[in-house]
Amino acid sequence: MNLRTALSALALVAAISSPLAAADPAMLKAVMPDAEFIGGADVDRIMNSPFGQFALSKIGAEEEKLQKMIEMTGFDPRRDLREVMVASKNMSGKGNAVVMARGNFDAAKLTAAASVHGAVLNSYNGVTVFALNPKKESEGIVALLAGIAIGGPSEDVKAAVDRFQSGSGDAPAIAAQAIEASAKWDAWAVSNGSPSKFAGKISNPDLGGALKGDVLQAITRTSGGVRFGANVEIGGEAVMRSEQDAAALVDVYKFLMSMVQMNAPKAGAISSPVQSLFGSANVTASGVTVKFTAQLPQADLEKLLTGGRRTTAQLR
Repeated sequence: MNLRTALSALALVAAISSPLAAADPAMLKAVMPDAEFIGGADVDRIMNSPFGQFALSKIGAEEEKLQKMIEMTGFDPRRDLREVMVASKNMSGKGNAVVMARGNFDAAKLTAAASVHGAVLNSYNGVTVFALNPKKESEGIVALLAGIAIGGPSEDVKAAVDRFQSGSGDAPAIAAQAIEASAKWDAWAVSNGSPSKFAGKISNPDLGGALKGDVLQAITRTSGGVRFGANVEIGGEAVMRSEQDAAALVDVYKFLMSMVQMNAPKAGAISSPVQSLFGSANVTASGVTVKFTAQLPQADLEKLLTGGRRTTAQLR
């Protein structure tokens, strides 16, 4: 198991993990001031939720790989990871995302593992950094600070280290959105701009074309998240250019909901949770702001993720 595989496994665990406490302010300070997107998750909270227990139960099949990663790095994401945050300065760009993780890191073991697997160790601003691909350092490095790991393109990571170390500088324009969303949701994301910016990155031409639609291009700001519990709550809001655009977005949602309900099979493990989710959804417009709320029982979420196989609740 090489270092890149180990770090990829760590990223996967972080991705399924997610505060009623707001995002870590030091990590927000490290975000680039021109960020267009920030997403985050509180691992402690999610791991203690019903969904977290379900996710942990699915790690069993990968237990051997996980144990090898723990032995190699001294890092157990189930125990040592606290919070993750992802930021990007260009929603439509490639390779410009910076990933930050807060937790308990064994710097000695991590750097030793990196060195053994061919990474080149360096120091920047008093911080240990290593490149996953020494021949192409610009593609990605990891910096280990006190309780924080930062990964991404070389120049972006070094700039984040400078901001983190100084504790000063301009906060990203969407920091207030991030603080508000992270205080409300377990896993959250905020952005400045329209989803249409992602259109060029979507391989499906129909979906890409839909993202370029006039209504979605009228979105100027979005935020949303998920709160896990016996019922999984989902919500978000979009700020539009005008009240007319807000009304149009509500109409688009109503049309999509009717299409899903009409075309979904009347029975089946997958269709029922989807219909339940859409049936609970509520979309309203107030001025230029469109708000969305929905909820799904934890058991239905498990059905969606297991393709209808028996859930942990049913197995008890």
